[in-house]
Amino acid sequence: MKKITLALIGLFYFNVAFSQTYTTGLINLSNTTDLEYSIQIDVNPTTTTLTMIGPDDRWLGLGFGVQGMTAGEDVVIYDGTTLTDRYYGYIGQTAGDDATGIIPTEDLEGERDWTVVTNTIDSENSKRTIVATRPTNTGNNNDYVFSASATSIELAWARARFSGYDLEWHGIANRGITMQSLTLSQPEFEISDFQITPNPASSNFTVNLPTFTNDVTIQVYDVLGKKILNKKLSSVSSNIDVSKWNNGVYLVRISTENATHTKRFIKE
Repeated sequence: MKKITLALIGLFYFNVAFSQTYTTGLINLSNTTDLEYSIQIDVNPTTTTLTMIGPDDRWLGLGFGVQGMTAGEDVVIYDGTTLTDRYYGYIGQTAGDDATGIIPTEDLEGERDWTVVTNTIDSENSKRTIVATRPTNTGNNNDYVFSASATSIELAWARARFSGYDLEWHGIANRGITMQSLTLSQPEFEISDFQITPNPASSNFTVNLPTFTNDVTIQVYDVLGKKILNKKLSSVSSNIDVSKWNNGVYLVRISTENATHTKRFIKE
């Protein structure tokens, strides 16, 4: 009996550790009016989820583990159709070169690892929200290996300055760099089980928690990354009035003292 008990305890802790997710939270990369660009990266030992929120009429790019266009390093670009898996080139390359700057080269067909889960447009605000996933470690030399731990990640970002999807890189792109920390999100067996009902909704929704403690907070962000709600929850079931919100996609974040978890809500 003792051996069985120890085995069950070991399995429990294995499952808890395996389910842990680390997140950057929602990061505002560009605050230019009407051209705001935000991203979020969520990492667990098997899967990395990328959320990109930006203008709906131009390409969006993000490089991982870099502070510039370092040769051979990993980058993704939304090209108007899908999220393309690419790597940075080098000065003097000819393939993918627009003569004024280097356009990242697309990975070989069998090494394109990002899968688009959703690609939605908020027409009222001219914003696109892309959610995509890929293995945390793809095994491909050109792909960044994400770490499911409390660490930091360097990011280089870019988006077209003007409307369009032609990947002319230098001179017509707004660009920048940042370094973000990955912090522990709420374990999957607990807060991630909170529910938003109904979803979509037009007047109100209810947040139903699997359990309740005194330190539960709800924060809601719009597609521009602006925080529109921040308050403590006082019960397992809480009603949220959304009648005055603009139609579109929102990120609903439930937080406790130790961790957070985010889900998407659609106001219609």
